[in-house]
Amino acid sequence: MKNKTDTNNFDLIRNILSFLVFFTHWNILTAGDNEFFLFHLSGIAIDLFFVVSGFLIWWSYNADRNISNFYLKRFFRVFPLYFILISLQTVFFIYYSNGSIAELFKYFIANIFFLNFFAATVGDVLGVLEISAINGSLWTLKNEIAFYILIPVLFKLYAKYGVKVLFTIYVCSVIYMFYFHYLNNERMLVQFPAQMRLFLTGILLYIFFDKIGKYRPILTAAVCLILIILFRDNVYFRFIAYPFALGVFLIYFVYHIKPIILKFDFSYSFYIVHFPLIQLAILFELNPSNPIISFILLFSLTVLISYVSELYIEKRFIKLGRKIIKMRKLT
Repeated sequence: MKNKTDTNNFDLIRNILSFLVFFTHWNILTAGDNEFFLFHLSGIAIDLFFVVSGFLIWWSYNADRNISNFYLKRFFRVFPLYFILISLQTVFFIYYSNGSIAELFKYFIANIFFLNFFAATVGDVLGVLEISAINGSLWTLKNEIAFYILIPVLFKLYAKYGVKVLFTIYVCSVIYMFYFHYLNNERMLVQFPAQMRLFLTGILLYIFFDKIGKYRPILTAAVCLILIILFRDNVYFRFIAYPFALGVFLIYFVYHIKPIILKFDFSYSFYIVHFPLIQLAILFELNPSNPIISFILLFSLTVLISYVSELYIEKRFIKLGRKIIKMRKLT
């Protein structure tokens, strides 16, 4: 097994996952009804995002266990672009919605604090669309933020009690899943702490990284993929074993396929901007009636905006965060 610090395909996989989410959302929002499997993988893509986050964020915190530095890095990585996006979406509602000032205020405050489920839209301006939310992708971010907040606590518990505490939390997350599944409350199955088992899978893969390499990578990855394909709809497999099968397959893809070096990673920008771009194109009747042209045009536009966003917003604020951390170390 290679070292974690070796060149890997994490940037590649994150961009691929963001594309898969786009495929599904484009298919749903444009009522494309495309049956090809690539247009129905957003669920797996988002689950993989959570596993990747668990692995990389634990890795990041383990490298520098200064809590304030950790939160500064996370803040400048996530919030500046997010703030700009929410502000632009609020401006859109100011000009085009028939909502009250109170509704506009509620929308901005709820969304700026990642509580998107409190106010997904303003007024009924988007009521004519397949989904009335301006940005249905943002629900995952509150789960990420909750995970970031818990990382120092999880690390301290792990340092004191070992890996058993992580498995215990994993079991609690699974119990949560079964409880709300029993109540037939599917909405709660996409809320925190349901995703803790996915984040914890990433953490456990990081901790047991060297041991994973004792097994044949191609065979192990193939078995995991077959299990996911055959049993993903089985509740017991999906709640208990699916995260590990998904995570192990991910690690082999990241470390055992020849690395493809990218000079960009606009997966975050792509993920949070594609949904409103599609929605606005449909709302203002700018979406071509030909589905092939629609897909190519909207995908290309999202890539362009995401690339510019990463270059001029994400990277600059990440650099600013690092500069602030460096200055704090010198004082």
